[in-house]
Amino acid sequence: MIERLFVTKKIGTYADTFLMLGLVQLVEYALKGTNQKTDIQLVDEGTRYCIQLKKAVNLEPIGKLSYTNPFPPVKGKKTDISKISQETVIFDTVEQSDARKLYRDYVFQQRGKVQFNEDAPAPPHPSTQNGVVLTSMRHDRNHNELWQLGWQNKDHYGVLLVTLFQAFSQENYSSLNGETKQVAELFKQATGRHLPQEGSAVKVYLPTSVQGVNRIKADSNKVDSQKADWLSLWLIAGGLFSFGVAERVKIAERVYDWRVVALEPLDIQLSKYREVLDKLRKYNPPSGGHGIARFDAELVLRFCQQLLNSHPSQVDAELDDFDLWQPINHFVSNFVGTHFGSKGQVYGVKEVFTLGLPGWIRPENSEELTDYLKVLNEHLFVIGSLSAEEGHSELLAAYRDFITGTNLRRFFRFQASYADYIVKRLADPKAKPPRLFSIAGLNTMTKKDTDFTKITTDPSFLRIAKAINQATVYAGKVKTQQGVIELDWQRTYGLAQRLSSQSGSKKDFLSEITDFLAKYQAENLRLSEQLLKEGKSLRRVWTTKEDLDRLVELVENYDTVLVANLLIAYGYARWTKAKEVDLEDENADINDEQDLNNLEPTENLGESNND
Repeated sequence: MIERLFVTKKIGTYADTFLMLGLVQLVEYALKGTNQKTDIQLVDEGTRYCIQLKKAVNLEPIGKLSYTNPFPPVKGKKTDISKISQETVIFDTVEQSDARKLYRDYVFQQRGKVQFNEDAPAPPHPSTQNGVVLTSMRHDRNHNELWQLGWQNKDHYGVLLVTLFQAFSQENYSSLNGETKQVAELFKQATGRHLPQEGSAVKVYLPTSVQGVNRIKADSNKVDSQKADWLSLWLIAGGLFSFGVAERVKIAERVYDWRVVALEPLDIQLSKYREVLDKLRKYNPPSGGHGIARFDAELVLRFCQQLLNSHPSQVDAELDDFDLWQPINHFVSNFVGTHFGSKGQVYGVKEVFTLGLPGWIRPENSEELTDYLKVLNEHLFVIGSLSAEEGHSELLAAYRDFITGTNLRRFFRFQASYADYIVKRLADPKAKPPRLFSIAGLNTMTKKDTDFTKITTDPSFLRIAKAINQATVYAGKVKTQQGVIELDWQRTYGLAQRLSSQSGSKKDFLSEITDFLAKYQAENLRLSEQLLKEGKSLRRVWTTKEDLDRLVELVENYDTVLVANLLIAYGYARWTKAKEVDLEDENADINDEQDLNNLEPTENLGESNND
């Protein structure tokens, strides 16, 4: 009795994932077509994938199934489709691209608030860009040849499905191509016919190839195209078309490359895997028009959004095996992808890469899940204000390093640079206010790490962080609900960089922060005396000697770099509740500035002006 299928990882790129996904959609079709249980779990066992079935399979009715397309042939403007039968439904990439553009223009015009009524255009097919990448890279002919060879065996399609179950349910093959060889042998025994032997292993299917040839041949004078067994390529083609995420990414003015990625399942239901990917590609795709780093960052952020939104606690759905309060990377491990660089009329493999997922997103209840969704929205809002064209490549690269990893401390490396950017933008009267991370969002991000929370909940730490905030972000000219006002104190520049650079030495860091606090307190005293003559009080936080003593204790008990980074992150954050803003509108403005008229006097906050 067959309850599990195994797919050995034999290639080392996303081709392994797509091969498994191509197989699993055939398995699903076979089970549906014979009214058997279709619950399928995708499990990564390290050196192989396991396709876990809910119930043992009855192969007899599967052998009688008729042919269905595992993937459609594709057609671009110049694709030759003369060999494809007229009754076959062809995926027209021109029509699908036009539909996708129409929908995305509609979303932009609606400022992201889409209403599905009769006037709204239909959402695009989730695999639109997967078809476009084939025609753009001139692999549509290879794709259609793979389809054609499969279609020629349509009279024995049920037998082919049975042999796939039989071959991939066995373990411990002596060769890497053992499964596909076994399928070919079983198919010949059952039908007396041979399966197609080989196909062109073009680079979109096997990214280890270079301009259509393998790496060994690339160093020789031979230019014969790389070949691979047809069955593997056929399965890869099906997996890539149905489950891949492809996008054209701008790398220079009028120069676009392609990035194609596969989502690596770790332990997730096939239905949930497909649902999340389809919604991501249809409704919430990452933008490719602002550089590679932003595309990668948006891909991870938007995927996490869709995964959390698909949780049963967020939708009216029956509880299922997905109703587990686990980190994001418990269900899927990462994205694996290939960057195809444009070389005139052709594309070459430029990079094979992996994008991790933020393991610090670990909701344990529905309230935390909502909080994490707010954090993701906030981060998308910040990243959406940056682009490679405007010179933000280093900031975006630093953020990508953080969001595609599991180490939360990488965020502070980005935040130290972003703090400098914030102050520069605030100082420019012609620039839009920068997007700020919120204190609530930072608290959500750090709440699972006790070392972080022991620091960030300390009253003295918070007072010093707010002092940094009021000396840098909310200083000089600021926006309030009453309009732009000029405060009595000027903005301090370069503080984040100085604190960051001195954090390697406990002595140097404490010297730097002490110098800042001394100047801050002196300015507070001057302003307080001036306002007292006018019968007013200073609405600005006061720090004390006890606060500095407590900071010294924190530095002694914890890593100096961690304390410094947290001070920078909290010091350059948004301390007031932001009004609702449209996160889908890149041109939206936001009143991030603190409304000083809503601040309470320091005495009402339990803060002293006695140094």
